[in-house]
Amino acid sequence: MKCSICNEKAIYAARYNGRHYCRFHFIEFVNDRVKKEVRRQHILDGGTVAVAVSGGKDSMTALHILSELAATQRKTKIVAITVDEGITGYRDKSLEIIEKYCDEHSLEWHVSRFSEYMGMTMDELAPIERPRTTCAYCGVMRRTLINRLARKVSASRLATGLNLDDTAQSILMNISRGDIERLHMMGPHEWVIEGLVPRVQPLRLIPENEVLLYATLRGIPFLRSSCPYSEEASRNLFRDIVLRLEEEMPGTRYALLKSAAAISCPRENVSAGRCIFCDEVTSGIICRACSLKREISEIYDRQNSLNSH
Repeated sequence: MKCSICNEKAIYAARYNGRHYCRFHFIEFVNDRVKKEVRRQHILDGGTVAVAVSGGKDSMTALHILSELAATQRKTKIVAITVDEGITGYRDKSLEIIEKYCDEHSLEWHVSRFSEYMGMTMDELAPIERPRTTCAYCGVMRRTLINRLARKVSASRLATGLNLDDTAQSILMNISRGDIERLHMMGPHEWVIEGLVPRVQPLRLIPENEVLLYATLRGIPFLRSSCPYSEEASRNLFRDIVLRLEEEMPGTRYALLKSAAAISCPRENVSAGRCIFCDEVTSGIICRACSLKREISEIYDRQNSLNSH
């Protein structure tokens, strides 16, 4: 097939818009949509933007594009932040990729570790008998530490690498659970809660397969392996559903975003309480992270007591 724009050989077909793209125009196609979101979300309007980087294709692409755009103006500083969950053979390899990239591009980089926050790594938590999946604990702890790191570097915005597929899956998950409140709380955040750095999502309109192709064509380094605990995630079911819907009805992912925007209500004067243990933002008395830390500690102590007898 030929490129729909220049008649050169196409390397990619976007079924949702019926167009084909050569290498040059595919990269331009992605860049244009990201720039549109950067402007709409006011991502590079000044101050410090913390980019949550895991070393995967999405976060590395977000870091790469935002760094390139920020380099053309001097009013915004890009800082990379990472959470080390302590997963041997996975996180340690991604840390090497991020460190090298930040060194080569003169980017500031900060890391926070599970071992320091909850006294154990995910590898140490995984074998323990517990009522929840590994991902249930990991996700909550990671979000808490990412927000803490963003505050530590005085970021006015926290950019994540969430792509179109991720967003569509989250929308479907929240709707299927009847959790409209969580649907309202999804990023990008146009409101501010003291203690919670507003999240922005420069890749929210880019499908996952396009992020992968873009990163490959641009030579952006990223870890190609998946987390060894990811098979436990309930999100996998919704990932399969979204992929099947998109295959049968191209454009479904964008339709889900449009539907979520129609359902969501504008939020004004948003306020929240503070955790009595850690002072992090929470809707209750104790934040979810502290609640799970206590749960893990109790389970760990109980198992040690049984083993000692």
